[in-house]
Amino acid sequence: RQGWREYESKCYFFSTDTKSWPEANAHCMEQNSHLMSIQDIHERLWVRTQIGKEIFWIGLNDLIVEGIWEWSDGKFWMSGQPDNWNNTEDCGQVVGYNFGHWNDENCARQNALDKTICRFIYFKSITKEINQTENES
Repeated sequence: RQGWREYESKCYFFSTDTKSWPEANAHCMEQNSHLMSIQDIHERLWVRTQIGKEIFWIGLNDLIVEGIWEWSDGKFWMSGQPDNWNNTEDCGQVVGYNFGHWNDENCARQNALDKTICRFIYFKSITKEINQTENES
């Protein structure tokens, strides 16, 4: 896909325009993808190399049950986050200028800093994987 970046059998789209979290979520779904969820340390570190000092919406939120976040261990939150400031922050961001840590933010916020990361998972051909395995033997 044009404009998408590949990493470990997944494709990522890093927007250059800004949207609110619901708009970003809808945009990704229109692309047959989803707002990014960070699955492991390798993906988290790779994303850090891609975002510079910018801020991007990811699939992190507590919209269904206040205070119940998809990633509840808190390992990668910015210091003091999530704080649900003024009881209005229900969506998540990855913050480049803060070493890729996560922040909770108002879902309706849309300013010049709030970009989007979509992720699309695809599968490489089985033949290619078999050939690689045989070559390693």
